[in-house]
Amino acid sequence: MTPEEFRKIILPEGRRLYALAFRYLNNREEAEDMVQEVMMKLWAGRNRALTFASPAAWCTTMTRNACIDLLRKKRMIRLEDLSDEAIMPETSAGIINGTDNREAVRLIEIIVSRMKEPYRSAVILRDMEGYSYEETAEVMQTNINALRTVLSRARKSIREEMERIYSYGTGEDKRTAR
Repeated sequence: MTPEEFRKIILPEGRRLYALAFRYLNNREEAEDMVQEVMMKLWAGRNRALTFASPAAWCTTMTRNACIDLLRKKRMIRLEDLSDEAIMPETSAGIINGTDNREAVRLIEIIVSRMKEPYRSAVILRDMEGYSYEETAEVMQTNINALRTVLSRARKSIREEMERIYSYGTGEDKRTAR
């Protein structure tokens, strides 16, 4: 890949890669640094771009893997390890009554950010970033049926965690509420 091809094909992906990195890292500076590092890696491996069906998938895969590596280094804590007070601060009482959707969305983002791989990547790519099943499967280097299974399990996990949080906030015992 020539420098001109790189400028025309790869550099325009920068904004999308930043959005993806921000979804994983939830930090503006880290996301910006990550995109810069990924762009340098993409430039260094520009001749490998020909092995991917689409340059966008190549860029996304590199960004996803770099973010996962950084998160592993940081040893992100799992949601189950957090106390209920950390999950449900007093200011989020509005989501219990359905009055603040922004808080509910933020809570889902927290849940997703603490999921294990490949569940986190599947939800971020497919549900949050809007990639097609085919694009998501290519980036994750899996087949569509396996991706559908992963997404189904991830979404179920999110629903269960939201139910647990909401039942905590309302004082209901989920076992007796049914």
